[in-house]
Amino acid sequence: MGANISGEDISVARKRIGIFMSEITQVFQTSCGKAIIDLASLRDLDVVIFASYGSYTSPYGRNLLAEIGKKNILHIPDYSDFEAIIALPGSFDIKGMDKEFYELARANATCPVICLQTGHPDFYTISIENKNSMYQMTRHFIDVHHFTDICYMSGPYLHKDSPERLSGFVSAMRESGLPIRYNTIFEGNYWRNRGERALDFFMQDRISYPQAIICANDYMALSICSELKKRGVRVPEDVCVCGFDGIREGEDTTPSLTTVTVQPEKYAEAAFQLIDDIKSGNHPSKNITLADEINFRASCGCGKQLISRDVDQMYQVIAEEEFLLRESGRITADYQNTLDIETALSVATYYFHTLGCKDCFICYCDESDPCFSSEILDKPFTDNMILLQRMHAENRRQAEAINKTFKRTDILPSEYFETENPGVYIVFPLFCKNKDYGYLVLNPQADQWPNSLTYTYISTLSSAIENCYFQKKFSGYAEINRLAQTDELTGIYNRRGFEFRLQELLSSISDDRIIYIASIDMDNLKAINDIHGHSEGDFALSEISNALQKCLREKEFCARFGGDEFIAVLVSDRPGRGEQFANHVISMLDEITKACKKPFKIHVSIGVAELKGRDTQHIVTCMQEADEIMYAHKRAFKSNKSR
Repeated sequence: MGANISGEDISVARKRIGIFMSEITQVFQTSCGKAIIDLASLRDLDVVIFASYGSYTSPYGRNLLAEIGKKNILHIPDYSDFEAIIALPGSFDIKGMDKEFYELARANATCPVICLQTGHPDFYTISIENKNSMYQMTRHFIDVHHFTDICYMSGPYLHKDSPERLSGFVSAMRESGLPIRYNTIFEGNYWRNRGERALDFFMQDRISYPQAIICANDYMALSICSELKKRGVRVPEDVCVCGFDGIREGEDTTPSLTTVTVQPEKYAEAAFQLIDDIKSGNHPSKNITLADEINFRASCGCGKQLISRDVDQMYQVIAEEEFLLRESGRITADYQNTLDIETALSVATYYFHTLGCKDCFICYCDESDPCFSSEILDKPFTDNMILLQRMHAENRRQAEAINKTFKRTDILPSEYFETENPGVYIVFPLFCKNKDYGYLVLNPQADQWPNSLTYTYISTLSSAIENCYFQKKFSGYAEINRLAQTDELTGIYNRRGFEFRLQELLSSISDDRIIYIASIDMDNLKAINDIHGHSEGDFALSEISNALQKCLREKEFCARFGGDEFIAVLVSDRPGRGEQFANHVISMLDEITKACKKPFKIHVSIGVAELKGRDTQHIVTCMQEADEIMYAHKRAFKSNKSR
């Protein structure tokens, strides 16, 4: 991954708003993010969004290392570079991510830091009355419906707004003298996969279902409605259900969901009002509370069924989701064939159009930085990054190769911010487990936003990058190891390689096989070097090596110990293999001597001995016996030559 190092001074042409959020494709984050972008554009501000994905729990537990890789996105920017910072700490469901953000912002930010929904005393916070809203919702079922049997599905108890909403429910129940039993409150996960478990919990020691189930958010309420329907229980006729947060899906479902609503756009408007006030020299309150609204709909029986989308729209949504699901499988399959970074980037280019954004940049850490290869991952990203390529949605076959080095805190080289109109840059980490390899920057145009395929695209690209990195790293190790075990002149094993290969053979071969060790010594090498030159001596040694290899069978191997010394290990299931090998080698060298028409004879003396045991002492003894036999043949050869 070469790069053109530039020492130019990089400056930002337009001021920026920094946004930090997780789970960017969720309804609130999408609506709020788009509203912030619109308002920032009116003020001629670029928007840089640092987005990641949250924690999840599977039957195999939490992927704690991956959580580190995800939250490391907080370490990419320079917090002092922003005109303002807007964060959604409530979306940070990775343990400690909110605390880490607060510490980084407190230590480095020189601009207003505004937290939406939940916050920190050191920063501005815009929120709603979680406790009062849930209290009013609970009182509605008590006072209007006259219910006395009400259950509650809470969010995770450690989540920022869960305790406040739970407190509102408990206060209303106790104020009305209604009992809270062991099976009244179930801890959910703010997602749609706990409906069955929650109903099983509520139904412990019950004959009939509760009159109402209040949920701390809409996703859990939808899961309750779905599970009740599976069980043949009608909503609201048999059980009333309500949620909180007012997502679009709650409007579209049947029955449409009673919920507490604050339009996400109101958060964005309040944030920019704060920014404008501070910029004007005013001193606004640290805590801003937005007015929310209970929307009574069909799921509690007090409102009408909403029809917010027509049939064509619904079919279009389903078709788009089916397309993205199909593409998800194809992306995963195509990345399985990638062994080098060029192929990985090519796959990324081909599928980029599926993300619903116009442009995209892939930025890779600088491998020359010692922190990149360090096992101590105290600095997640290198100070300099390499922009590998820029992708365009309209060109699936060809990306724009860049290979330019820039400062990580600039997010991208400066020229990509020098646009006529304010831009949007959404940054995602490229990581595997706790190792970050770089980041991807989406550059959406008007009304574009990452879709549900984005996480699959990023995670498969990240895995492919790691595979390529280790493929290159290990192939480098393999080459070093090969060179360390190989004789440079002949290409066969050297002494180190011989010892390694012999141990491999002895540990894998059956005891009924006969193993021979052949000691092989070239005759007259010194004379050839002295008379004809070392190049001719090297020629002779290479030809001996070639002859030895041609005479070997499966599992057999040979090595050069240095100078004129060779050795071979032979394997057979019957006696006589050693003598057959020696005769074959000498015969082949005679043919080579005739064919090459050199003014000297290429000849070796060979001694072969059978290995009687598999331990070191038996190996040493066998090699000594083979040497003695070889030297006897060498003396005989010299004697015959002198006659």
